[in-house]
Amino acid sequence: MKINIIGRGNVATHLIAALEGKVEIRQVNPHSLEGFDEKADVTIISVSDNAIRKVAEALPATSGIIAHTSGSTPIDVLDCRKEKTGVFYPLQTFTKGVELDYSEIPFLIEAKDTDTEKTLLDLAAKISNNVRIADSEKRKALHVASVFACNFANHLWAISEKLLNDNGLEFDIIRPLLKETLRKTEHLSPFDAQTGPAVRRDSKTIDTHLSLLENDRELMNIYQTLTSSIISSHHNK
Repeated sequence: MKINIIGRGNVATHLIAALEGKVEIRQVNPHSLEGFDEKADVTIISVSDNAIRKVAEALPATSGIIAHTSGSTPIDVLDCRKEKTGVFYPLQTFTKGVELDYSEIPFLIEAKDTDTEKTLLDLAAKISNNVRIADSEKRKALHVASVFACNFANHLWAISEKLLNDNGLEFDIIRPLLKETLRKTEHLSPFDAQTGPAVRRDSKTIDTHLSLLENDRELMNIYQTLTSSIISSHHNK
């Protein structure tokens, strides 16, 4: 199988590493399209969401499938093409230089015909043991959920790191706490695993925390918003 991978970012870099030795790969410059193979079986557009259509429109005609890797962008963004189209979405956070076990990464596939769907499923199966079909609406919901679970959570860890550093402590001290928080979700729902002063409605501790943050209005607002959300979701139920 011959594959064009258009892009030079985190996702493209990891897809190339994951497929190396399994298919014939050409990495294509997203700006000049240098290296594009018109006879490739699949062309994967792995660029920022707002650049997908522009790249798709600029591609020469090809005999193969054209797919993008975005979680939140619908398949219809490729309607500008006459070729068969699809979505080849790996659900993971990617950073260059950080090794991953590609076999564990969920791949979400969408296509407008069964032949294209099968080709993309077979390609994903060369990488992962967790491959499934998901339409644009399901992927959009999954992407939003992932932003909450990954991107927002990581930002909160960065806030924690700064608070610790400002008080002469290292982030390493809470790593066991983070590991246990994730481990619990293996046998409990996140809702049932919730702990802390908000779920206990421990107003004394909450006030103590807010007083510590009183010189940073932005952090106070984040703390109050999350605390109110936990109280509301648990005590309304």
